[in-house]
Amino acid sequence: MGKTSHGPRRKATKKLKKPVKQKGKISIARVMQEFKPGDRVMIKPEPAVQKGMPFKRFFGKPGTIRAKRGKAYVIELKEGRVIKEVLSLPVHLRRM
Repeated sequence: MGKTSHGPRRKATKKLKKPVKQKGKISIARVMQEFKPGDRVMIKPEPAVQKGMPFKRFFGKPGTIRAKRGKAYVIELKEGRVIKEVLSLPVHLRRM
């Protein structure tokens, strides 16, 4: 019997599954999209790109762009009563 994994991507198989027709290469427009501070976005991860992917708890959550940090963006979102900041690459964000 193997030891149970407690890694950051456990129990995320369903969240990271792509429909059959969406599999394949990623559009360069998704990778290179630009946002301005104040833009509303939704965190929708791209399973083909693991780098810069936010933690699975934030998948599907809406937020506001606060700043750009290198290639990534700082997204401010509410989780309950607490306001949190999440770093994410633009390929994992969708404009709302």
